[in-house]
Amino acid sequence: MFQSFGDAPGWYDQNGQLVSGSKTKEELREINLGGGLEYWYAKQFAFRAGYFWEHYTKGNRKYFTLGAGVRYSIFSIDLSYLIANTQRSPLANTLRFTLGFNFDKSKKKKQEAE
Repeated sequence: MFQSFGDAPGWYDQNGQLVSGSKTKEELREINLGGGLEYWYAKQFAFRAGYFWEHYTKGNRKYFTLGAGVRYSIFSIDLSYLIANTQRSPLANTLRFTLGFNFDKSKKKKQEAE
């Protein structure tokens, strides 16, 4: 596990020599940043927004997300829409959805009824 923090190969110059300090810079380029906000209304409706950033040498994924969710009984449905802010991104205009079941919630209702 600890080896993964130092496995970056670095980069080489035109003469085939490893550039000094390039391994550390390469490791720092592997850091992805992402963040988001979520608002729940009446513990039933959710509204979300987020952003993801990745260094251009590691994939160059940069996109915003917008989403919404609904909970009803033990069921939940979440939708998100991805807005890429790089040209020709394969992730552009992606719609994602999740269908969830919270079985633990139904057990709590039965216990409360007893």
